[in-house]
Amino acid sequence: MEEEIIRITIDENVSQMKVSNVESFDGLCYFFSNNVMCDLLEQGFNVLMLNIRDYTDVNYDHYFLVANHEYLIDLTYSRFLPKEGKIRFFEDFPANILSKSQDGKIILNELINNYYIKLKDNYLNLYLGSFKGVEKKR
Repeated sequence: MEEEIIRITIDENVSQMKVSNVESFDGLCYFFSNNVMCDLLEQGFNVLMLNIRDYTDVNYDHYFLVANHEYLIDLTYSRFLPKEGKIRFFEDFPANILSKSQDGKIILNELINNYYIKLKDNYLNLYLGSFKGVEKKR
């Protein structure tokens, strides 16, 4: 039941994203995370909005949710899929880093297709580990 509520809430918010005619979701992770968080809070979930900046060496803001300590929700992770050129602030595209392990591939597939994943063992650490910052030159 809990997972079904999360799925429905995400589907409703993703539908709104798709009709918004936004060309890029860059910078909108906070907006979409906040919308989902408010919807889940109204339904009695314990939800934390977290920022990768607080858990990694990356000087970059990207917001995601953890619901009831067992679901990681990230509606805009697809923006970290490989594209031409380099990605600013990051050593590599986070999706490339995730895809290097079997568990990482599972996480990536779930986030891209469902926008959330039920957390297991090391999933949160693998997710956060995909955001590796570029070393600053001195």
